[in-house]
Amino acid sequence: MATGKRRTSTANGVRAPLQERSQRSFDRVLDTALELLAEKGYSGFTITEVSRRSGVSTGSIYTRVDGRDDLLRAAQERFNERMAVEHLALTDPQRWAGLPLAQLLPSLVKETAAMLERNGAVLGAFLQRGAIDPAVASAGKASYQDLYDRFTALLLTRGDEIRHPDPVRAAGSCFVTVYAVLARALALDVAAEAAEGSNLGTLVEDVAKMSLAFLLSPPDREPAGPADAHHAVRSDIAACAG
Repeated sequence: MATGKRRTSTANGVRAPLQERSQRSFDRVLDTALELLAEKGYSGFTITEVSRRSGVSTGSIYTRVDGRDDLLRAAQERFNERMAVEHLALTDPQRWAGLPLAQLLPSLVKETAAMLERNGAVLGAFLQRGAIDPAVASAGKASYQDLYDRFTALLLTRGDEIRHPDPVRAAGSCFVTVYAVLARALALDVAAEAAEGSNLGTLVEDVAKMSLAFLLSPPDREPAGPADAHHAVRSDIAACAG
């Protein structure tokens, strides 16, 4: 009897298939699980429905996992692997070669927003489940950290253009702010019906301009009065928009 190589999974509670055919079936289960999460969220995520849609019997699924939470974590592992590939493509320095910071950052924020929107339904399901499931939260944080590291590393390739006195801190704050704004706008951390209404395109444009103004803020400015400070902020934003 021909058997494939045993695949060891890092997902908690998953018993790795021993045969190539079994692996293909379980891959189909994981793909279906992600599709179901995108469509119905965790509340509509059941092994019975995954079985029906994937054509893999519930008995076969239970030979791999003990319950839906184990299946969810295995599906998250698969999803995070895909996101890591997207993170790498998004922040590839060659993709942005030759662009100054003033052009790179707005485009990077726009592309980050597109990536999160494209994957938002599944990502949101994991974020919301992570609030009560430490294993899901831990895996989600690892994926977030990967994007944080790559995003900030790309910004720091333009370190000679960053005028903030602490470029590393500034790049990190820029990412955290951008991600938080986009996550709320896309309702990644709340149920869709509780999302705040906003124009994503306008929001992306505005947060990119604000982030760029922050990175380009010169150090050691003299204290200014309210009118001067307002004028300075408007000048920075105008320069970024230009």
